[in-house]
Amino acid sequence: MKRTTTDHDSEGIGRRQLLSAIGGSAVAAALAGCSTLLSDSDTADQGGQSGGGISEEPIQAGLLTFTRGAPGVLGIQAQRGAELAVQRINEAGGIGGQREIELDVVNEGSNPLDSYNQFIEEGKEVTFGPISSGTHSQIAPEVEKNEVINVGTDGTVTTLYEETVTDPTYSFRFQNYDIMEVVTMAREAVERIGADNISTVAGVNPGYSFGEDEMRVFTQAIQKLTDAEIVYEGFPELGASDMSNHITSINNEEPDVTFSSLWGGDVTTFVRQANANDMFENTTVFGTTLYSAAGDVPGDALAGTDIYSGSRNYYWGLPALGNWQPGRELFDAATQQDGVTVPTAHYMSGYGAVTAWATAVEKAIDLLGTYPSQEQIAQVLEGHGFFTPAGYHNIAEDHQGASNSFAGQMVYDDDLGAARLEDVNTYAATETAPPPGVTGSDWLDSWSA
Repeated sequence: MKRTTTDHDSEGIGRRQLLSAIGGSAVAAALAGCSTLLSDSDTADQGGQSGGGISEEPIQAGLLTFTRGAPGVLGIQAQRGAELAVQRINEAGGIGGQREIELDVVNEGSNPLDSYNQFIEEGKEVTFGPISSGTHSQIAPEVEKNEVINVGTDGTVTTLYEETVTDPTYSFRFQNYDIMEVVTMAREAVERIGADNISTVAGVNPGYSFGEDEMRVFTQAIQKLTDAEIVYEGFPELGASDMSNHITSINNEEPDVTFSSLWGGDVTTFVRQANANDMFENTTVFGTTLYSAAGDVPGDALAGTDIYSGSRNYYWGLPALGNWQPGRELFDAATQQDGVTVPTAHYMSGYGAVTAWATAVEKAIDLLGTYPSQEQIAQVLEGHGFFTPAGYHNIAEDHQGASNSFAGQMVYDDDLGAARLEDVNTYAATETAPPPGVTGSDWLDSWSA
């Protein structure tokens, strides 16, 4: 497949400038995907200068994610991303040039709190995950009690740091959260259709806290950006085999926009049945997580559809792979892993969560000259900026990660053997997220109608 080149490449960036920008250590360079851009004579430092204050004992880490079943389409992506990040850290000599990471992956399953507590009983020094918003709301208070860093991969419910844990110390979240991906798609709808052309809106979202949260935020955002009326809301159960009642309602209402946060296999079910019943003749679909099914949704299901999807803080095709070597290498490595047709935003969730923690520890070692405590790592993570092959990320003082968001038209690519996004728009975090200390609802309320 021929991919269009863009202006986003590394030409003109000196090696020493690059090292300075990404943090200066071998681990930071490896995780940013820039190791191959450095010559042998100009390599990065092997972490902080500890003066012998760092042991060689491996770091025991745990990842809570879905490894099977319907949610596995998200969880396996996060797992593979985390595993690649760990591999790159270990190949670069480990944290501080001495401590490799051993990652224990456990299925999130039906008793995730028990699995998380097992990590703590086993003495894990850091945990990553989860995928589910419900799980995240369960474990975040426990993270604070246990005083062991957790960097969430997903579990992006808006209320996590607004209501569940309002003053976190040890709980952090890497991935852009619900309000960011929803506001991205509200802005995308206006960008594609025009505010004056959006007077009616419907929604079909998963029937649990994540889907309810997304529809609530979308309603608030789109009604600030347009004069739209909500004409239908449907909340199918996860794994529903029949969505005809929702499709019939949409066809009856003919809304200008249909918003959806369906994911995984539910995307294929919905799109297939909607296409068969000519729903796309009556509405344009905008969704936050539809592209999570990129490797599973078949070409015939997407043929003739009118669908725009977000891709959270990572889309593999932007910048173009032809002239962005870190992105090219990540894509090639990911597609060689079991269970990854193309890396989605959930792949970056796992990769980025590990990267956030590892680069913060490296920074702390540089500052302290020895291996940091949990509290010291937490202090460095607040306001921590770092790079992945997707670009620059920041974890704010409220412990929420933020970076650019992506959205484009979802089409099937025969050469790729999967869906891709076409005509992609990029939205800065300042356009999609409230400032630290301001709730999402208050921020949206402050918008001029």
